[in-house]
Amino acid sequence: MALYKTISSKVIIRKIFRDLRPEDDNWIDDAIEWMGEALEHIGAAPQLVQKQCVLTVVNHKVIMPSNLYYINQVAVNNSVSPSTTTEIATLLVQIASLKLQISTAQAAGLEYTSTATILNEINARISVLENGYFNDSNQLSPLQYGASTFHKSMHCTGCTNENAVSEDTYIVDDGYIKTSFAAGKICLSYMAFPTDADCYPLVPDDISYKDAMFWYIYRQLLLAFPKFKNNGITYQFADEKWKYYCTQARNAANYPDIDKYESFMNQWVRLIPDINNHDNLFEGLNTRENLYRG
Repeated sequence: MALYKTISSKVIIRKIFRDLRPEDDNWIDDAIEWMGEALEHIGAAPQLVQKQCVLTVVNHKVIMPSNLYYINQVAVNNSVSPSTTTEIATLLVQIASLKLQISTAQAAGLEYTSTATILNEINARISVLENGYFNDSNQLSPLQYGASTFHKSMHCTGCTNENAVSEDTYIVDDGYIKTSFAAGKICLSYMAFPTDADCYPLVPDDISYKDAMFWYIYRQLLLAFPKFKNNGITYQFADEKWKYYCTQARNAANYPDIDKYESFMNQWVRLIPDINNHDNLFEGLNTRENLYRG
């Protein structure tokens, strides 16, 4: 079945307390990390959430978002006014200053509520400004992934290939997105693991996922503490149950609903391949092909 909703990993923690009735709770922090590992092992795309952001390129590179799992596409929007770009840059400087003030206040045990409120207001303003980059998809120009063995982002002064003429491209290298242009803004569409308000991972609201999380955590507890529960369940048994529900959860996530089936069919049942969809941000890829026989 298709997946639509998620639940907090706290629900899985409650399930473990209910079913196993452990004697203490010193394993909870580890369990949160284990759930993240289990989700990565399952690795189904529907369990991820699509996000977008605007990044500032300086000296041909910008660090990737910390919650990025994989990149969908990178694009540029040259229609945004310079005043918007300038305001975003100014606000980012203010955010860095406010974060430093909050860190200093926390270290000194001082109150920082008012500073945090200002920080939230600035972040909200940046979100409004960044939405201007995505309002009209027709203004977005996707970047190709660089194929050159001497990408412009890695060129040194006086490089013999510095004057080569080519389209703007990007590459991913050592945690950075590197572009062929030295400075500017890029629009990034990417997939990430969803989290709740406390930054705990969200788990698809599906019985296979719940059981998979349960058995992975139980398996890890038995690995660390072989006598975690003296109920006859061994590590081998827990590992087999985890592998079973891991596969079941992956299949449940990847099983499409009716509309996704229709979209998939329209993408594949074609007589004329559309090889330019990357340039159109894949808009209309799932529109049924109509052949004119005039």
